[in-house]
Amino acid sequence: MQIFIAFLLLLALLVFIIYKVNNQFEKREFIILSIILVITIGGYLFYDKNQDERFPKQFKALYLKHNKIDISNLSYELLNNKNISSKNYFIYKFTYVINKEGKNSICVMPKVEIEKIGNDFVFKSFNQLKEECQVQ
Repeated sequence: MQIFIAFLLLLALLVFIIYKVNNQFEKREFIILSIILVITIGGYLFYDKNQDERFPKQFKALYLKHNKIDISNLSYELLNNKNISSKNYFIYKFTYVINKEGKNSICVMPKVEIEKIGNDFVFKSFNQLKEECQVQ
């Protein structure tokens, strides 16, 4: 988010410089500025969406690897960053639907801890997590 704000401030400075040099802000400059803003906002939203979906994708892959069961539907909630922002430690609550023994089950893993170590994100003690399942 800080990078995005810094970029917008730099863009505002660029607009100010163009205005001072030309003593006007023509239609061409406005179109170029609008295109740059749309591309920047679109790129930021795409990046933010991919960052948000990183942990659920990793959770599904890890669950499939450990339990040999595919997750059909998954919802998640970030628990610890509502009030305090952390870039290295996350706690998620995952709610998912699996097909176990021919029956659909709704399962919950309430406190999945994820820690950033270097450039990698590691699920802490994934084997010891308890899932609570109910048959549909």
